[in-house]
Amino acid sequence: MGSIAVAESDPNIVYAGMGEPDIRGNASAGDGVYKSTDAGKTWKNVGLQDTYHIGAVRIHPKNPDIVYVAALGHQFAPNDQRGVYRTTDGGKTWKQIYTRGSKAGAIDLIIDPNSPNVIYAAFWDVHRTPWDLESGDRAAGCSSPPMAATLGPI
Repeated sequence: MGSIAVAESDPNIVYAGMGEPDIRGNASAGDGVYKSTDAGKTWKNVGLQDTYHIGAVRIHPKNPDIVYVAALGHQFAPNDQRGVYRTTDGGKTWKQIYTRGSKAGAIDLIIDPNSPNVIYAAFWDVHRTPWDLESGDRAAGCSSPPMAATLGPI
């Protein structure tokens, strides 16, 4: 499990992002995002199966259908599934709303408590091989530790 979030506006709604975001040679990949509408008794996969490693799930404080996901992506190769995703319909559809390219994945998100339409994202340029960890690429606008990017009003 990468991240779990409970909706402030309805504690029966819980989202869980799968896949370990703290990558190492044997980190477990996930199969997307799961949603529970009964406080965790039952779960349904609601998408993003190809994101592999999810570092954060954040739910809008007033609307539990608006959810943001920080996807680190596949740890062993560059991939276009890295970035920040949003759903506005409770997970029926997802849109990648921000990316820094195929090498830098989103690792954390914070919704501004004073303005929930503003979200901050941290990205990590990382690539894992069985024998090495490449972390940080200033040319790509990322550093190690992760560099924050303000996505602004969304």
